[in-house]
Amino acid sequence: MGEHKKVVEVPKLDRNPYNPLRPVSDLVKNQVLHLSLAERHLKPEDQTGIDVHSIQTEEDAARYIHHLTAKLHPQGRKVAKPGKKKTTSKFGKQANRNPQGKSEL
Repeated sequence: MGEHKKVVEVPKLDRNPYNPLRPVSDLVKNQVLHLSLAERHLKPEDQTGIDVHSIQTEEDAARYIHHLTAKLHPQGRKVAKPGKKKTTSKFGKQANRNPQGKSEL
């Protein structure tokens, strides 16, 4: 094999990638903007009233994202009860299982 012409040095990553005081990245800014659009569909008492353009740090973004995720997905806060699970087909209808294990829609 021939020698490589160019070697690119890759810096090591931080052991703890979350830094609450670090300026928010463009990727997280876009996530915050998308959540702000979804927030507009919530009841006024569930809205944060936060100007998303004022979010400057990872901690600010994390708090905003956490609050809205809890409001938009309240079922995530509920603890699943143990018991029989219902199976759902990929079409959204509950599948009936016959004795041979085949799914009927």
